[in-house]
Amino acid sequence: MAIKNADFAVQARFIEHLKRVTPNKSLAEEIADVLSISSDSAYRRIRCETAISIDEVVLLCKHFRVSPELLTEKTPGTVTFSYKSLTTDAIDLDNYLKSIIQDLENALSFPNPHLFFAAEDVPLFHHLDYVYLTPFKFFYWRKSILNDVTLQGKKFDAKVISDASLILAKKINQLYLSIPCTEIWTEETISSILSQVIYYADSGLFTTKKDAMNVLNDIRLMAEHLQRQAEINSKCLRNDKDPIHNQSFNLYSCEVQIGNNSILVNTDKLKISLLSFNTFNSLLTFNLNYCNENEQWIQNLIKKSVLISSVSEKQRLQFFRNINKLIDKAQEQIERAF
Repeated sequence: MAIKNADFAVQARFIEHLKRVTPNKSLAEEIADVLSISSDSAYRRIRCETAISIDEVVLLCKHFRVSPELLTEKTPGTVTFSYKSLTTDAIDLDNYLKSIIQDLENALSFPNPHLFFAAEDVPLFHHLDYVYLTPFKFFYWRKSILNDVTLQGKKFDAKVISDASLILAKKINQLYLSIPCTEIWTEETISSILSQVIYYADSGLFTTKKDAMNVLNDIRLMAEHLQRQAEINSKCLRNDKDPIHNQSFNLYSCEVQIGNNSILVNTDKLKISLLSFNTFNSLLTFNLNYCNENEQWIQNLIKKSVLISSVSEKQRLQFFRNINKLIDKAQEQIERAF
């Protein structure tokens, strides 16, 4: 797009980025809705015939979840992230889950999305379709990480987590199953969730041994489901006896310590990187230099890993045998705690 007025060069760069992050939608309609202006006014801004005001930039950045750094010259070594956090409020938990749904829906709206996950801990998506494990994960977050005052002095109770939150969790799981995926695990990836259950057992935060075992049994089911998806090289519902092999699931076993949970969403139109911190919070960026570096890091991990989905049956069986040994060891520790 030719710009007659050099003063609009920054605006043109900003508009071009908005086009990249607006999948299968009319950018003019989106801008008109966000700024409460007519379509003609939106088109004039897109064509750089009308300047976008500072207030409008703020609204557009917030709506499209992009950084104002797009309006400045690129600074080497500087990356701006958007910040997704969770507080102790139960309503905020639902808002947090809704934001994950929005991120997944946005990824699916781009052509040919593929999700790469370097997993230091079990990815959240794998926790979200279980009677006991799902509420345990949310309860643990609120009580033990966020110090929710409403849960002080209380033991694990699945009923504390609302039906609305569990419905949102299932929605996230369904969307995750719709995206082709490559995950890199170590045999220690499952250790974090096992340590959480053991900690609750040792601390007397389960009312009965049965409560603890119910959560642990769900972790076994999760491992079984992961193994099944690896065997068929495809995502599927946990109880689906004859799954449709339409979304690939590539699982790698890695002996190199991963160090952090990192996600890369690769599409034909753009790349998105998410980096986790403080257990479950995440930083998101569209910065292409950072995304490319993240992709290179993930590809280097893959080169040092063994593909155990579909192929390498011996290595796959050994990988899950070792995971089940860790679960058995956790069961022994829980038994001793009661």
